[in-house]
Amino acid sequence: MTTKPRPIRLDRSALPGLVAFGLFTVMAAVFIGAEFGTAEGFPAGESIVAGIGNSLLGITDGGLVVESFLVALILIAIALDAALDGAILLAERDGGDE
Repeated sequence: MTTKPRPIRLDRSALPGLVAFGLFTVMAAVFIGAEFGTAEGFPAGESIVAGIGNSLLGITDGGLVVESFLVALILIAIALDAALDGAILLAERDGGDE
């Protein structure tokens, strides 16, 4: 048996809805108003793999201008290490004869 629909209580759902709409409006304005510079590729004769490795470690070798992603690389390494430690902890057996 179906029941008839009940009206939405505005005292509970109006504020979160307005906050979500406001956040959407702000994010849409930022995304629409963002300006991007011209895309620059790798110079001829430069190794793309070496450029990625240098940018991960923050090495400014050669003619490439790179941003340093060393902090991001270390944080990812710590997160992966914690996940591996957790997987090993969960995989260990308690007691047992094996």
